[in-house]
Amino acid sequence: MCVSLCFFFSSTSSLPQILGLRSSLELRLTNHQALAIIFQLEYVFSTPIGRETMLSATSTSRAAFLHSLRWGIWCPFQEPAEWKGEEIQLVLQGGAKPNPHGAMVYSTEVSAKAQSPAPISAPGTAQACSAVSNFAHLEMDLQQRGGDSASLHDEGDQLQELPFTPVHAPSVVFSSRSSLAHLFSAGFPDIVDSSGQVADVLDPTEPLPFDPNREENDLQGNLLVFQFLAFTRIAAPGVGPDWPENIYFTFQFYRFPPVTSQRLKLLTGDKVQHKASNPLPCVLASINKDGTVNTGSPGLQLQFRVDDSFLKPGEKRWFLRYLALHAMHIDIWDSDSLLLIGSTAIELKYMLRQCKSAVQALHEVEVLTTDYVGEDTLLTNPDLGRHSASSPMTVHTIVRGRLHIRTGNIGKYRKTQLQLYCSIVTFLLWHNNTNVVKKATILLSILNKLFLNKPDDSDRKLKCMAAVREREASEDAKTAKVAAQSKKAQLANPSEAKSKAESIANMLSQAITTQHLLYASLGSAEYMEFVLKNPFNVPQTVTIHSDDPELSVITNTEEWRYFKALTRTPTPLEENMFHSEQGAPGPRVYLRPKESLHVPLKYQSFLCDHTMALQVWCRIKVHSHSMFYKVTFKAEDGKPMAICQVNVEPTPHVVDQTFRLYHPELCFLKKAIRLPVWHDPAPGEPQDVYLKVPGSPSPHIKMFFVMVFTDKWMAAPSQIWQIYVHFLERVDVSCVTGQRSCQSLVLRGTQAIRKVKCFSSHPGEIEVDPAGVFVLPPAAVQELQLKVQPWQAGSRFLYVNAVDVEQQRLVTAWLLCLNVHRPVLSKAFEVCVPVGGGRGSSRKITYTNPYTSSRTFLLRSDHPDLLQFKEDKFQIGGGESYTIGLRFATSQSPGSVDILVYVNNLEEKTEETFCVKVNYS
Repeated sequence: MCVSLCFFFSSTSSLPQILGLRSSLELRLTNHQALAIIFQLEYVFSTPIGRETMLSATSTSRAAFLHSLRWGIWCPFQEPAEWKGEEIQLVLQGGAKPNPHGAMVYSTEVSAKAQSPAPISAPGTAQACSAVSNFAHLEMDLQQRGGDSASLHDEGDQLQELPFTPVHAPSVVFSSRSSLAHLFSAGFPDIVDSSGQVADVLDPTEPLPFDPNREENDLQGNLLVFQFLAFTRIAAPGVGPDWPENIYFTFQFYRFPPVTSQRLKLLTGDKVQHKASNPLPCVLASINKDGTVNTGSPGLQLQFRVDDSFLKPGEKRWFLRYLALHAMHIDIWDSDSLLLIGSTAIELKYMLRQCKSAVQALHEVEVLTTDYVGEDTLLTNPDLGRHSASSPMTVHTIVRGRLHIRTGNIGKYRKTQLQLYCSIVTFLLWHNNTNVVKKATILLSILNKLFLNKPDDSDRKLKCMAAVREREASEDAKTAKVAAQSKKAQLANPSEAKSKAESIANMLSQAITTQHLLYASLGSAEYMEFVLKNPFNVPQTVTIHSDDPELSVITNTEEWRYFKALTRTPTPLEENMFHSEQGAPGPRVYLRPKESLHVPLKYQSFLCDHTMALQVWCRIKVHSHSMFYKVTFKAEDGKPMAICQVNVEPTPHVVDQTFRLYHPELCFLKKAIRLPVWHDPAPGEPQDVYLKVPGSPSPHIKMFFVMVFTDKWMAAPSQIWQIYVHFLERVDVSCVTGQRSCQSLVLRGTQAIRKVKCFSSHPGEIEVDPAGVFVLPPAAVQELQLKVQPWQAGSRFLYVNAVDVEQQRLVTAWLLCLNVHRPVLSKAFEVCVPVGGGRGSSRKITYTNPYTSSRTFLLRSDHPDLLQFKEDKFQIGGGESYTIGLRFATSQSPGSVDILVYVNNLEEKTEETFCVKVNYS
């Protein structure tokens, strides 16, 4: 039951502001504890309807909508009815917390709440609010700290994350049965387990139970499979119905190297009838190096093996957590123009096997992109020439298509005993000095014969082992003889031998050196404790010096306590153990005679060695060797007492979100990325991360990582963002809708000869001359002509790429900043068209040639899907009249739309513009 009430507003100087009801209201309710009365305060907003609206709900020029300001709950029957006859004051709540209607509510003003007196709370209010807060959207507990003020405590003791869907979040859609039948008729390979049985099918629209203990106790390895099956085109303004024709994907799974797939062709069946309302998916087929389409198995399948040979010790839990909580970001590109089509993401939790032999799931996700559109201005506006780039922009999310992906996880058993033993033997032989390859080959060949025999063939096994011992003895004798000769040669040559003092110093340094091995990733802090002992009978003040700031000593007691609790280290903690002096090489610690203590060390690196690629991907260099860091503990006499050497093995990190930004070249990029709701001293206020990136020349791409920490001491990043900044050459174009404007571009040649073709992001609005492939000589200058004819008013951004068709590399990229104005209308008409099926409606408009000579005119419309002309081109004599035949399509929903009709000459210059308002009723 919902009752709408109209309140009047009252405010005096001595009393707080209140809302009052003019008339009385009586509610008859059943006396039950489960019943509650919900109060919701809403505000009516009114906004004008823009010209770009297709079908508005009303023909008026403004639209009204409601937005929630406050809400409250009263449960009158949860306690004995002692409130009868008394005044009940209810506190309305707001801010970022769940509410019964699941709507966004304005935040609570802290200042206003501090000034108002504390009202008497109604019985049952606290119980009702706590019941609402129990509805959790995600498994994230955002509890406030104990030091929060009372005003902030009114926001709720426990905050649950609100449903928030970013632009590139997984958006699962559902295809019709005809689309699914067409998709699976292509004959994609099945995902089967080790025994050849088809994997269990999971539904990505249903919740998945996750038991981490079952996953960790699974002794099988994981073979993760990604099958890119098909891509469904969606009609968009400015592009043709067959766009795109060829695509490829870029993504990064876990800490594997970034993947750039091969080129894939979108296949459409000739016998299949495509409907605009329900487009069928286009099956993907790989393209060979010679440009032909592979006629073998359709689709693209990629596999990633994750087993004990790939995972580091203790990493399996983190990998399972990655699958359970993360989504893999995928970028879809046009392989011809190298333009970004859009991005999507798939949830990886449906790749958890839960001790099954194999699982699979079919995902159909939307491919999204963002478009920035500014306010439109009339051509006769006096502020036309003062347009600024800082004018307000509206962000639109555009669906470019749907991607069909099948994911699977096949359980693979661990290596057999033979494989494990052979790998151990190979590793041990790798540390010998001579004849490594020969000895390993001999041993492995004998071991193969040994393990491949039957179990009852014991005599042959004993003979093989005797042969192994004989060969080892002969090889060891030869190795000892060669080593003795080499030692004599070194002693005979004094120039190559080390001095005795250096040898002794090296041996002493190695004697007091303790080595540790760390597997570290970007931004994550690795904690360790070094046991420092004073070997002398006198006290010592030890100076601790690190040769690199990435390996440091934790001198803050709170930070030390935090890392000890995080790593569950049971060693003792001492307050104020270190003291630092200005100009000292490091902190100092006092040790009593023969005393031992634990020195906390932390390794954390924010440096990532990567290359700035000129194309649409960026490869990260993975070090094949360790990095060495030393911490020296020096006594009062300056001599080292102990040395801690940390060998760091860099491991690739996991990318949680990928951003691609486009910006004019040689200009600073300033961007704000909004964070989701988290602990905040100002509840309800947005928290943004501001980026400022120096520019580079076109078409350079800058790639960097942003680490977001949610803990005070930055132990591990909560999220890692990978940000690509594409720098393009900026071109400003000012034009009018429906009218063609020309712009010249200059393309400069490189050091080698190239075959180049130019592509635009909106071929229906931008034409490039030359349109085909042309030869660009070295150091030459090629002039390009752009013919821009937009159909939407406002500030927009379009892209043009010059691509080397032989190497499939980007030569130059342009960012077209369009400032499109509305034309001056000559006449306006209004038409009524019935809603529903039918043949539509036909109308006529008379046009008179204003010239004295015969002219040829072209008819254009900004809504070709709603309006068609009887003739798109006509010729009339000077001063004569012509009847323009209009055919309006039907609509399935009521509303209204403004359609512009352009009368252009052969050069696409607008002569007159008519506005036809179509009312669908």
